[in-house]
Amino acid sequence: MPTPRAVGRGARTLLAQPRLLLAVKTALAAGLAWWIAPQVPGVAAEYPYYAPLGAIIAMYPTVKSSLRLGVQSVVGVLLGIGLATVVTLVDPGSVGVLPVAVLAGVGVLVGGVGVLGAGRDWVLTAGLFVLLLGGSDSGGYAVGYIVQLGIGVVVGVVVNLLVVPPLYTGQADERLRRTRAALADRFDDVAGVFADPWPLEDHDWEQRLDEVPATMRDVRAQVQQAEDSRSYNPRRLIGRRDDGAERNDLASLERVSFHLQDLAEVSGILGRRIGRQIGLPDALAGTVARAVTEVGVVVREGLGGDDGGKAAFTEARRAVADLWDAIDASGADSATEVSGGASIAVSLGRVIAALDPDDTTAPRPDHDVDESDGEVGGTDSTGDKDDDAAPRDTAPTSDDEEHVDDAQEARGDR
Repeated sequence: MPTPRAVGRGARTLLAQPRLLLAVKTALAAGLAWWIAPQVPGVAAEYPYYAPLGAIIAMYPTVKSSLRLGVQSVVGVLLGIGLATVVTLVDPGSVGVLPVAVLAGVGVLVGGVGVLGAGRDWVLTAGLFVLLLGGSDSGGYAVGYIVQLGIGVVVGVVVNLLVVPPLYTGQADERLRRTRAALADRFDDVAGVFADPWPLEDHDWEQRLDEVPATMRDVRAQVQQAEDSRSYNPRRLIGRRDDGAERNDLASLERVSFHLQDLAEVSGILGRRIGRQIGLPDALAGTVARAVTEVGVVVREGLGGDDGGKAAFTEARRAVADLWDAIDASGADSATEVSGGASIAVSLGRVIAALDPDDTTAPRPDHDVDESDGEVGGTDSTGDKDDDAAPRDTAPTSDDEEHVDDAQEARGDR
């Protein structure tokens, strides 16, 4: 007899291998449904093979998806049976070419209804089964079909609910952590653009940045799966946590990735010296590199509750403010000459705002705050733009706004 320790090791192995766990539960549900099927009273007992089919149909990685898709499949089967019944009543007797063709055409049309979800694939299948296999007792066949399939679906959902219901919160958290680190690496790539000689010859960093959108789509899908896995799941009551934590982290990282792509596009144009209406004095390259690097540190570390996390945000804001000051002091003859720097500064400011929308890492650096006021503007730029206490990273002065406008016009001219 296995010891409790061996059982525990086996359970941990199943939890660590979601596909293996799903396979074990599918086998259990199918076997249980096959055992129950012959004991069903009435004509349904003559069609036991549809019970394990229903159990397999309802077995999905999460309890919520099992319930939703199982119900959709049963609805699709009911519609298919209804279509077959109508065709049989219109043209009773032996099944000819016309009834089969009519059922196939109507079944495809009904299956195109979007609200059916997974059930759309069963409308035509169920209809043909009843029409072609039901024979002279199509009514009894239809009853046995839907009853046994429904029993199988119920068994599948119950097994998924009671036997180690999957919970993918940990996997989503780990994926978000790795995505945060990957985005921070891309900021380091962009910072390297301003440390290398221009025009650039290396395009590998841009290829890595091109992978960001696909990565974010995969992360969104994994976070959605984690949210689904918590629905109707009793395991969520163990070690309860903020159910919206992953969604909030995902939203922040998606905003960061959006501004990162804009930042990378401008940096690539500057580094290859191909922009006619966008520029950056060579003397500002080091200041830009430092600002991008410091913001990358914030992306990597996130908004932690310790003083170190707040210090990283302070350094990032200081670096962005220094970039704005360097733009002002550059002595450029036209706004076009510094438009690239202004665009980068705005993007970096928006990254900081995305990671700390409530400004919880105040106070700002001393040189960035009006000492006579004592209030600090928020990073979401919702305050008055004339407020001297507003941070330079997200609420630039009127002169800075002219630089930003020129940068935006330059992007439209490229």
